[in-house]
Amino acid sequence: MWKVGDTGWHNDKTHPMLAKYLDKLTAGKEKQKILLPLCGKTVDMKWLSDLGHTVVGVEFAKQPVEEFFQEQDIQYTVKDVEAVKGKVYKSKDEKIRLYLCDLFELNSSTEGQFDVIWDRASLVAINVQDRTRYADHMMSLMKQDGRYLLDTYEYDSSKYGGPPQSVSDDVIHTLYGEKCQIERLEKFDSITEWMKINWHIEHFYEKVDFITFK
Repeated sequence: MWKVGDTGWHNDKTHPMLAKYLDKLTAGKEKQKILLPLCGKTVDMKWLSDLGHTVVGVEFAKQPVEEFFQEQDIQYTVKDVEAVKGKVYKSKDEKIRLYLCDLFELNSSTEGQFDVIWDRASLVAINVQDRTRYADHMMSLMKQDGRYLLDTYEYDSSKYGGPPQSVSDDVIHTLYGEKCQIERLEKFDSITEWMKINWHIEHFYEKVDFITFK
């Protein structure tokens, strides 16, 4: 999709929900280690790094990873990482590390666990049949006192099948509710006329949940 320019999920500005809830997400702490699964080339990574945090992204497509460093004018190195069957792109100060690999190949033995997970375009991109595996994987990467900000969408999937995938509240609670507390921070309708015409849906709810271990 990157090669053909089908990148409607990419935002050239810091995500407003990340900016709004950053203090809650970091618990007001400095130098947090933050994971962005299926990161693409989001500018959130540069923004978080500029604030002093260490950013680790995971992406399966080479193009956005290289474009991120080029567009943000960040010098980087590339190294093969056998443990993830891929590569890691590092900024010179190593405060930004982007893994080019299958998301499920990155585990705690490679990068340890994370203080923060920012999931903006990841769960909604995962195949429905892989959701349980995905949620379990994310929880395995989060520290016991870690914090997880999950941004999802919900709409009438009988009229449009995605992407992004629709994720119901029941699904969120099934995936995370047994082990975690889930706090709903936001729910609002971000439908556009384009969505109404092309996707034939009447609502497109964006939902933001704050997840921590029980």
